[in-house]
Amino acid sequence: MNQKPQDNCRTIRGSMIFFTSIIFAVALMFFLFSGTAVNKYYQIETPELGRIIEPIAGSSQKNLDLGSIKILNWNVYKNKREGWKEDFIKLSKGMDIILIQEACVGDKNQNIFSISGMGGAFARSFSYCDEAVAATGVMTLAKAGPVSADYVRTQAREPVTHTPKMSLLTEYPLKKSKNTLLVVNIHGINFVRSTAFESQLIHLEKKIEVHQGPVIFAGDFNTWNKKRVLILLKITNRLGLRKVDFFPDTRTKKFKHFLDHVFYKGLRIKQTKVFKNIRSSDHKAMEVEFYLPASKAWEQTDGKDGLQA
Repeated sequence: MNQKPQDNCRTIRGSMIFFTSIIFAVALMFFLFSGTAVNKYYQIETPELGRIIEPIAGSSQKNLDLGSIKILNWNVYKNKREGWKEDFIKLSKGMDIILIQEACVGDKNQNIFSISGMGGAFARSFSYCDEAVAATGVMTLAKAGPVSADYVRTQAREPVTHTPKMSLLTEYPLKKSKNTLLVVNIHGINFVRSTAFESQLIHLEKKIEVHQGPVIFAGDFNTWNKKRVLILLKITNRLGLRKVDFFPDTRTKKFKHFLDHVFYKGLRIKQTKVFKNIRSSDHKAMEVEFYLPASKAWEQTDGKDGLQA
């Protein structure tokens, strides 16, 4: 039985719609995963090597006191939510070091993270050029000025935006100690294979392992699955770093895994806290107070003498 002309038309029309859909889907995928196309469309700019770290003046001390070092760690969600600035000022009171991820700084708000008596460095990940050159990245502030500031930029890029993730390493002099404190502020690469995440941590491991003195390694690690958690623990164990425990532990989770962590070496913990009622970001803020007895300040260099207890 011959097929009717109307049926032939429907078949042809259906085939055309199908193939058009396939072409559109391929074109869309090409656009989304072509970093050049997306960056141009959204005016996203990744900085050249000499423009990554920006110093921040304002530190009021020559060194940090090992009798008490209070740190605040917080992913501020690019300053998007209402009330974050008021929360930031409140949380910053009494802190010696502040580690920020997803800090967003533009030409019109250069002093938005200004805290009296604190300075430091900002490591720029990328900029939205159509928003008054609003740069986002990681920022570390401290009462003492850093003696050095370095960074690690991921070789891998996030899908769609094709942007890197940054880690900032700052080193601080310590009162009555021959050692310096290394503070590593990380924003873990997201939505990529675990090998890319591991590569980011290995690059940091090479920087951390040569440091002679106490270490604080903190930030938003984006450890949203078991494999990432195991990679992180493997590398921090190799470095002799210990994980800070929180109780009650109300840190931000994704897929039942904590995203934000604090690791340390060559210090002791006095107290910890998660600010569970702060809702001006999609991450909870965390506070840890470290210390080191004066008698140990000149002795400890490798974190293997039990001082982390």
